[in-house]
Amino acid sequence: LGSSGIAPIEAIFNRGPFPLDSSRDLVNAQSWKVDDPAAVVHQASQRMLVDMSDLDNSRSVIPTGNSGDPYDEHYVDQMPLYLTGRYHPMLFGREAVEAAAVEHLVLQPQPKGLQD
Repeated sequence: LGSSGIAPIEAIFNRGPFPLDSSRDLVNAQSWKVDDPAAVVHQASQRMLVDMSDLDNSRSVIPTGNSGDPYDEHYVDQMPLYLTGRYHPMLFGREAVEAAAVEHLVLQPQPKGLQD
């Protein structure tokens, strides 16, 4: 959130500071204020490379993690990749997803007669 002026909220969401190397004119664009060029004020919230000929060969990185939940253990675990211009696999095919799965969530409808 940067410097919102709401310290308790910033304490929950903000991490870092992290060093960034970029320009506002590059693919990996960041921007800053003219009076403070060392302070990044805008950056991409996600970067991805999509291989349209083989979707399982696609890559992405999200600096605040998939959920964006600051209380989640994975909140900023992609930040090292983001800062160094690296990515992780972005899987699409069922076989690739199931092979890489760490956890499973199974949703089942409630049986008839037990619904409110």
